[in-house]
Amino acid sequence: MKNSSNFKIYMQSNLSNSDFKVLSLLYQPLLGMEAYAIYTTFYHLVQDKQQNETTHQILFDLLNLKQTNFLKMRQKLEALSLIETYQKADEYIYILKTPLTAKQFLTDTVFGSYLQSEIGEENLNVLIDIFKKEDPMINDFKNISKSFDALYEFKQLNLLKVDHLLEGRIQNQGLLIKSQFDFNGFVELLPERLKTSALINKKLQETLEKIAYVYQFDISDMVEIYKNASMSKQAVNYQALNFKAKQHFENKNQVLTIKEKTNSEVDLVEKATPYEIVSKFAKVNQQGLALSTAFQLLERNHVEPGIINVILMLVLKNKDGILPHINYMEKVLNDWLNKGIRTTEDAINYASKLESSFEKKPTKKKKTGEPDWMDDYMKKIAEMEV
Repeated sequence: MKNSSNFKIYMQSNLSNSDFKVLSLLYQPLLGMEAYAIYTTFYHLVQDKQQNETTHQILFDLLNLKQTNFLKMRQKLEALSLIETYQKADEYIYILKTPLTAKQFLTDTVFGSYLQSEIGEENLNVLIDIFKKEDPMINDFKNISKSFDALYEFKQLNLLKVDHLLEGRIQNQGLLIKSQFDFNGFVELLPERLKTSALINKKLQETLEKIAYVYQFDISDMVEIYKNASMSKQAVNYQALNFKAKQHFENKNQVLTIKEKTNSEVDLVEKATPYEIVSKFAKVNQQGLALSTAFQLLERNHVEPGIINVILMLVLKNKDGILPHINYMEKVLNDWLNKGIRTTEDAINYASKLESSFEKKPTKKKKTGEPDWMDDYMKKIAEMEV
């Protein structure tokens, strides 16, 4: 990207006070202040009809940002489905998307789980209290509201046609995951009592695909989870679906067996999934949290999955099967990228070099389950950030 390149911003509707509340309290802990500032700046720029086209250099000056930081922050906004980016040569178009509601963010997508891993359960409960609402007590009341046809006479009229794009909210669909989940096979295995019209709901299908992807569940796992989350023939409870998925993963605790293949080391690492790595290297009682952190690391950083796989294996191996906080993992990833690691092969070679270089140094008394060199390595990264 050239700093002199132009961009235009489009948005379908204005943001409400509730939207800004969700952005500030729920999205911002995941985005960080810089990405949040980019989104709000984009929003105010799009309100200025006179300023239809702007250069990136002006944006960088407004925000006091370098291009590399801007690209990284933009990718975070894209990953959290707040903007879409389109490019043609040196021209860019940014389409701002409205945030999810608090309910959608916390209970209908995987974002709520990511937020909990980022700020902790206690802080999350504080936020949930902020967004709580009371339902009106209408049990003893009768709805006397008039319907449209009670006041207006229907005539044979054609619907109004407008040839222009009009303002109007397009609902944010949350995280998009391309999945290989066999939904038809899933439906076939469900008991007859659960084969209801609820299964036609696209939102339900997407939720099931996301759960299957995150936890690497097969169809039989998903059938069991759906049965446990469903009550009789009523519509499935999405909160129960997410809870039962986590519960099923924790109760399953399967030992993964990896067959030997003739593939190269690079191929094996590239084809490995976070689930396989976590199952092999993480402690059993830590696997749920480790899998969530691993998926978050993949989602927030647009790099080859093989690079992240190598880092996951290295850290889990040398941290006694416990995967640290997402901030810790991103410090390691950024350090590797700054050192020029761009491919899975680069990552494998660097990991081998890193371990061997620290092994050659004279060691003091080792801590139980955690090598001294890992602490030294993290201290060096911390010193570089000062």
